[in-house]
Amino acid sequence: MHNPPHRNHHGRSMATAGSALFLLAVLFLLGCGNGYYRGPVSDHFDGSTFDNPWDPMPNRFGDFLKWRLTAERGYWPEHVAVEPTLPPQRVMGEELRVTYVGHATVLLQTRGLNILTDPIWSERASPFSFAGPRRVAAPGVRFEDLPPIDLVLVSHNHYDHLDLPTLARLHQAFNPLVLTPLGNDATIRSAVPEMRLRTLDWGQSFTVNEQVRLVLEPMQHWSARGLFDRLEALWGAFVIDAPGGAIYFLADAGYAGHLSKDFVAKYGPPRLSLLPVGAYEPQWFMRYAHMNPAEAVQTFLDLGLGNAMGTQHEVFPMADEAYAAPRRELSQALHSRGIDESLFLLPKVGEWFTVPPR
Repeated sequence: MHNPPHRNHHGRSMATAGSALFLLAVLFLLGCGNGYYRGPVSDHFDGSTFDNPWDPMPNRFGDFLKWRLTAERGYWPEHVAVEPTLPPQRVMGEELRVTYVGHATVLLQTRGLNILTDPIWSERASPFSFAGPRRVAAPGVRFEDLPPIDLVLVSHNHYDHLDLPTLARLHQAFNPLVLTPLGNDATIRSAVPEMRLRTLDWGQSFTVNEQVRLVLEPMQHWSARGLFDRLEALWGAFVIDAPGGAIYFLADAGYAGHLSKDFVAKYGPPRLSLLPVGAYEPQWFMRYAHMNPAEAVQTFLDLGLGNAMGTQHEVFPMADEAYAAPRRELSQALHSRGIDESLFLLPKVGEWFTVPPR
């Protein structure tokens, strides 16, 4: 990797300010008139908006502006070469094959099912093709090489997790069933009216077959696709509960140790945890909703170990940490806790591995 070129910081500040103002205009336009869900009041829904009852989401619009106007991102390459993998059509029995497609997109193959998490094949994690975070690594599986997709799990409505162009392509190619937290169906149906959808509240489940059940559990995050739809759709972590041990997809979350302990009480230590390790700088702003690598390792310990895979790294520059930072900091955190790195993998885009049953 070559050293980054010298930066003109005054020009960078002007460009950053311009980008922030452009983003505000976009969010204003996208947020007007949105209303996703109306339903009964609960401990995490007040009849209008959702929240994390253990630690409510602060209103940090001023902090967001401060971050965008002062951001100094670490070095990211313009492009990283990827060798896409060709997954099998099906994986039968208790074998679990895991492919890192990129960011929070993972292909899980087990018991004859092909499951995608938070799929994004678009060039940008953005509502526009000309602005927003642009991928530096192509998807680890070419779209045309995907096996028949049965299930799609969409954790929340941020653009790097709920990508409408990709969902439209998946619907056209495979007509999968999409599972997502309450309120996100409105966004998806606005682009793909005929999409097969099932919405879940925290604690609700969907039975796929006699061996596989999907459950939505809480995670510490938030939602918005514009300025005026903040917290109007729910977010959540998915559990794939099956013989051989549960798979835990914690898509995008701040550290919340009590949720991990609740998971273990319900399901036992997971067979595999998909834990985010990116988009965590600056921590004064990001920490509520994005764990850092050390916190991901603590989450792994809270869950009773098993096997883990890091996600949200080396694809989209979503925050200020450098491209190489998550890999370096995860290795340091594992070493400091005496954990073998083979138990917590950080695959490159396109790499795959298998996970034994518990």
